[in-house]
Amino acid sequence: MNLDKCPNCGKALKGFFSTVDLIPESKTEFINKHLELNFEAYCTSCSVEHLNKLAQSFQQQKNEIETRLKQIIHHIPILSSPAPNDWKYDAIEMVSAQTTSGTGFATELSRSFNDFFGGTSNTTNKKIINATNHCKSDLRIQCVKMGGNAVISTDIDFNEIGSGSTNMLMVCMAGTAIKVRDINMFNSKNREYILEVIELTEKLDAIAEMPK
Repeated sequence: MNLDKCPNCGKALKGFFSTVDLIPESKTEFINKHLELNFEAYCTSCSVEHLNKLAQSFQQQKNEIETRLKQIIHHIPILSSPAPNDWKYDAIEMVSAQTTSGTGFATELSRSFNDFFGGTSNTTNKKIINATNHCKSDLRIQCVKMGGNAVISTDIDFNEIGSGSTNMLMVCMAGTAIKVRDINMFNSKNREYILEVIELTEKLDAIAEMPK
């Protein structure tokens, strides 16, 4: 978009004395949608009032937004393989997440007995599952905040740090955030949830950016 003035407030965007620029298109769409406006763009000056107004409104719903996001965030696809051949997409950036949790003496004892008698340690397995899910959620949120809607070529590593009662389990995950150009490539159910995740994330971003 090549404009000399902000379509909303009319401030100059170019020139030696200009200190404003246009905000990203996604934020323009966000303002227009929630304030029922229809401007082509907003600048870094006039958008502040609009974004603060929205943030104050969303602040009252913050707990509900976070709860709902936790419920549906898993609908953002995470694949260990490259993207399917029928996906036309733009690669955005690498995303990564790490988490550590203690195993402790009780877990070590449980795992030792189970290993010895041919069973599995439920305590250890639960810690691994929880840590893995935490990393997946982190990757998904990073992806959406970058403007993406899927993560591909994802790799996961498990490491144990320390020894005895001070053991720590580390889970590391990394992948590539992408934006699939045609949202219809996802099935109808996932498509609805993905769009909702994007909207909820934008609301939380607006709250986070509100001046303290």
